[in-house]
Amino acid sequence: MLDESEPLAGLLRKCLLLGAETGSVALRDWARKELNGYGDEDEVPEYRQVSGVPISMDSISGNTWATGQTISRFQLPREAWEYVPETMSFRQPVEELEQMAGTKSLSFSSPGLSMAQTIWNGKLGPFQSINGLSYTMTGSVVAGMVGQIRTQLVDIIADLTADTPMSELPSKVQVDTAVSEHIGASTVYNTTINSASGPFAIGTEAEARTEGLNVEDVLRLLDAVQEAASSDVKEADREEVLKAVADLRVALAKEKPDTGDVVKKAGKLRSLGVRAGGTAILAATEGAASALIEMAMNGAFG
Repeated sequence: MLDESEPLAGLLRKCLLLGAETGSVALRDWARKELNGYGDEDEVPEYRQVSGVPISMDSISGNTWATGQTISRFQLPREAWEYVPETMSFRQPVEELEQMAGTKSLSFSSPGLSMAQTIWNGKLGPFQSINGLSYTMTGSVVAGMVGQIRTQLVDIIADLTADTPMSELPSKVQVDTAVSEHIGASTVYNTTINSASGPFAIGTEAEARTEGLNVEDVLRLLDAVQEAASSDVKEADREEVLKAVADLRVALAKEKPDTGDVVKKAGKLRSLGVRAGGTAILAATEGAASALIEMAMNGAFG
């Protein structure tokens, strides 16, 4: 990873294998998108976005020809702004980005820019015309993107090796959390439990559903909190999280759990999850606390 001569694409392919070995869908998904490119439906990471890309314009006004004039998006007619986004996303595979990075200058168009040209020409008078609009940028901008991808990879691996010996594989939760912290939207962490009425997913990208849940289902959510706490929480916070889980188990074990007591303890668990900060523990504690509080409000505990 630290060898700058090591091809980035090769390192990402190794991430596919690491994701498979650890069970981390998040790592495999990120590496696969970097290798194959991001689709139209995918959210592109910030390091693949560039704001304020200059526009080159060729135009005619009477007998005057002008080529290669540099303008900004805001010099286009206002009606054309919606077709020319202020921030551009580069969705190409990483190997294509590397080829672009080796080019001194880049020039390219887009359907939106062509639409902007049509709108502009419709507003011009006789003997005036916009002959061409294209984006222009240096290859060094793309080189910066490629460098950031490598940096993201270094950060992820550094996090994984901080608490795990190099000879051992990190856990799925550790990998998912590292990807989430450095890539952001690329990671979804959900806790899924199976109840009598079907599976329930609760986490960062799932809505907490409590209809049909019972105490046994919530105990499974507390199991997920314990599992996340074992690898996603610093030792200083782990004891408090596990104690909060144990207190909730005691409260729920009563023949008629006290609603106020359950809500109070669930609120404490939620606060501890926020303080711990890891994606996995945050998703697990939020899921369990939300389910318990809503069940209490619905009179599930009498």
